[in-house]
Amino acid sequence: MGSKSLPKALLFLATLLLFGWIYNYHEILFERISEPHMWRQADCLSITMNYYMDGLNFFTPQIHWTGPDGHGKTISEFPVIYYTVAKLWKVFGHHEFIFRLINLLFVFSGFFALYRLGYTYLNDSFWAFFIPLFLFTSPALVYYSNNFLMNAPSFGIALTALFFYAKWHRQKQRKWLVLSMLLFLLAGLLKVTSLIIFMALLSLLVYQSFKSILKEETSIKKVWPKVVPFLLVILATFSWYSYARHYCRENIQGIFLQGLYPIWDVSAAERSEILHQFYWQVLPSVFNKKGLAVCLLLFIWILLSLKKVKPELYFLVFITFFGELLFLIFWFQAINIHDYYLINLLIIIPLITFTFLHTLKKSSPKIFRSKLLKSVALVGLLMLMYQASLLTRIKYNPADPWLKANIFIGEKEQERWERKSLNYQATFQGLEEINPYLRSLGIDRDDRVVSIPDPSINISLYLMDQKGFTDFGYSETKGKIAERMNRFIQIGANYLIVTKKEAINAEAFRPFTQEQIGAYKNVTIYKLPEPKNE
Repeated sequence: MGSKSLPKALLFLATLLLFGWIYNYHEILFERISEPHMWRQADCLSITMNYYMDGLNFFTPQIHWTGPDGHGKTISEFPVIYYTVAKLWKVFGHHEFIFRLINLLFVFSGFFALYRLGYTYLNDSFWAFFIPLFLFTSPALVYYSNNFLMNAPSFGIALTALFFYAKWHRQKQRKWLVLSMLLFLLAGLLKVTSLIIFMALLSLLVYQSFKSILKEETSIKKVWPKVVPFLLVILATFSWYSYARHYCRENIQGIFLQGLYPIWDVSAAERSEILHQFYWQVLPSVFNKKGLAVCLLLFIWILLSLKKVKPELYFLVFITFFGELLFLIFWFQAINIHDYYLINLLIIIPLITFTFLHTLKKSSPKIFRSKLLKSVALVGLLMLMYQASLLTRIKYNPADPWLKANIFIGEKEQERWERKSLNYQATFQGLEEINPYLRSLGIDRDDRVVSIPDPSINISLYLMDQKGFTDFGYSETKGKIAERMNRFIQIGANYLIVTKKEAINAEAFRPFTQEQIGAYKNVTIYKLPEPKNE
C-alpha cells in the first residue's frame, strides 16, 4: 500500500468503525447469546467451553448435551476458531466478547480487502468505499458478524482470499496465489458455502486454460501449477468433512446438518410454503428487498451487455449466480428458517456492483463520475444502514432508544421481539450466573442434569456450564414423562433443573420432584431418585 493511499485506507477503517458504532457493536460485543438462532450460537459456545474446561484434543470436540453414551462428542465445521478462543480463555478468562471480537475482525478484514480491490481497479474512492459498505447493510451479516457462528467469518476470509487472488493475477507472484489458497482453505473448512466464489474462479481458470490450449498458446504442463493449488484446497476440505461425518457416525449424529435438504424431497404444497416463508421472512433479513431489486436490475443489465462487460467478470457473475441457484436447490428445505445459511451467497452483491461500476467506468466515464449518481447511491446506503441498525438493535434490546422513532419496523414486529425478550428473562436469564450456586450445592460440571424447559441442545446447559440433557432428542420418549425421566436417570442424570414451574405441573413429574435442594431466581433444583434396577 503506497503512502498516498494510506490516508484513504485509514479513513475507510474509521468509516467501518463508525458503522459498527451505529450498529451498537460497542455494547453488543459484551452481550450474551440472543435470538435469533440462539440455539446454534449455544452449540458453538458449547464446543468452545468444553475445549476450555476439559483441555480436549483438537480433533475430539464435545458439547454439553451428552447424548446416550454420556460424552457429547460431535462436530461439524473445522473447530479452529473454537479451539483458539478456548486457548485465549485460558489466558484471559471466560469472556464471550473475545469470541465475538475474533469473528468481527475476520469480517472487517474481508471488508477492507474488498475496499482495496475496488480501489485498485476503479481508482475511485467513493465507489471503493461504497461496495463493501453496501454489503455491510445486510441485516443478517450485520447481526452475525458480531456473533458466534462461523458463516460470517468464513465469508470475510473468502473476501480476503479473493483480494490476494486478484493480486496474484496482476503481479504473477506465486506467494499471493499460495496465500489466497490458504485463506480459501480456511474459509471452506469453516463453511463450505464460502467456496462459491472459489469454484467460480476455478471454473474461469479451467475455461481460459482450455481455450489457450486449443489455440496452442499454452500447454497443460504450464497450466497444471495453477490448477493444483485449487485441487489441494478441494481435497483438504473434502478430507475434513469426511472426518467430521465419520466422527459423528462413531459418536453423536444429527446435531449438525451434514447432508443435503434438496427441493425434490418435498411436495409441491411444501415447496410453496417454504418459498412463501423465504420471501416474506428470511429474505428481508438477508438483504433489503429494494436493494436486492437494484442488484437484480444490474444483473440483467450485465447479462444484456455482453460486448461491454469484461469477459472474465461476465463469466464470474454468471457462474457465481448459477452456483448460488444450485445451493438454493440442494438446501432448499432450510432456506425458510436459517438466514445465516445465506450469508455466503451475499458474494453476488459486491460482484455485481463491481462488475457494473467497472463496465460503467469504461463505457460511460461521465456517468461513473457523476455527482448525482453518487449522491443517490449515498442516500440509499445511509437508509439501508439505518434500517440494518434498527433490525440489529431490536434483537438485543426491544426498548432501544433508536427504536422510538423509526419508519422501518412495525408495531407487530416490535411486539414480537418484546415477547422474545420477556421469554428469555423468564427462563434462561436466571441461568447466566447460576454456576457458582450449583457448585455450592455440590453439583459438579460433569454431574448429569436434566434441564427443562429447553427445546434446544445446549442453550441452558451452556449458560450454566453443566453436562446433561434437555427436551431435545430421544424422540421415542416424547410425551412419555416418566419413561423419559427414567431413561435419563438410567443414563446417569442426577439432578433436575427447572426454569419454569409450569413445565413440571404434570402428575407424572411428581416422583422426580420430591427432593428440592435449591432455588436461584426463577430456577428450581431437584435431586433425582436413584436409578431403578432393571
